[in-house]
Amino acid sequence: MDEIRDKQISIHEVIGGESGQALKDCYFIRHGNIYTFYDKDGNEKAGDVHVGQDFSFTLDELPDVKWTLSITNPEGPSKLSGKWNDSIDPAQADGEYQAQAGGTGEEEDTSAASAGGYAS
Repeated sequence: MDEIRDKQISIHEVIGGESGQALKDCYFIRHGNIYTFYDKDGNEKAGDVHVGQDFSFTLDELPDVKWTLSITNPEGPSKLSGKWNDSIDPAQADGEYQAQAGGTGEEEDTSAASAGGYAS
């Protein structure tokens, strides 16, 4: 499980309409130049995703909303940025996102080690 978590490129920043907050913690996994997109619960939502191509999906918690995302700028193997829009209010609900791999597991381990140190 940690190996998969290390490969996750998670959406951590969403700019634009409020509905876009539903994309936080969704993530990509990179396979060479192709990506697979997952919701925050680890369910695959789109495969064979290429940089510069739109892909569409729905999230289980918002089944009536059709999302369209694209990866516009891969920044190395572990950082992405892109654009999103949804079907709630196409005139207003669009924006950008930033995604990055790693970080969370190490912080948790550091906190656990610190807590262990105080407990003794």
